[in-house]
Amino acid sequence: MIRAILFDHDGVLVDSMPYHVEAWKRVMARHGIEVEPLEILLAEGATTMEVAAELFHRHNKPASPDQVQKIVLEKRDEYLANNDTQLNDGVLDVLEYLKENRYRLGLVTGSIRSQVEPVIGPEISSWFDCIITAEDVERGKPDPEPYLRAIQKLHVAPSECLVIENAPLGIRAGKSAGAAVVAITTTLAPYYLREADAIVHDFEELRRRLPSIMSKYEEPLLQPKLKPAQPEFQKLIDLEDELY
Repeated sequence: MIRAILFDHDGVLVDSMPYHVEAWKRVMARHGIEVEPLEILLAEGATTMEVAAELFHRHNKPASPDQVQKIVLEKRDEYLANNDTQLNDGVLDVLEYLKENRYRLGLVTGSIRSQVEPVIGPEISSWFDCIITAEDVERGKPDPEPYLRAIQKLHVAPSECLVIENAPLGIRAGKSAGAAVVAITTTLAPYYLREADAIVHDFEELRRRLPSIMSKYEEPLLQPKLKPAQPEFQKLIDLEDELY
């Protein structure tokens, strides 16, 4: 039975990815790297530091840890100064439906907290029972750590969670954590999201299909198969099994 819904932030709750792409392009251009939009869209979900390090590596440019950290701050400032990010259409209807039906809500993002809070604001933030950002984890998506931390904070089993994602790294992270995953085509075509358990076009379709999607996990035999947890989280999951 699904008891908790975990949302990615960028590209899922908010239409921020075009602004992230432009911020990355401007910042990396200062360091002699020309970035293609698809590079950023496919890397969405990883932490900003991981994306910066990967861009330097992919384009055969040396970068020290201090330089990567500097890029993280430059990119944050560029993004916050040049965006008009809004909630995606239909998000509030889905959140209201889930709250009315007593589902626990989590927000799990590879962005740093200072890029999240100004965008969604305190009112929307208060709807979530937990918020996991890049500062809360050692490894970003596709590692399951971000989702496992949210699952632990929400006091649910992985098989009781439904993840809403928009990018391959997030899908892999959710599934590796043992959750079911619905992908939404807000930033990428269905081809890139094919590892998800279901794909929807937008939040209107998600709201319409949520009852039928979640009903698939009412029967124990239809629950998603739990993949092995990372060692540092196994004790947490074992403890949850004992408590619940």
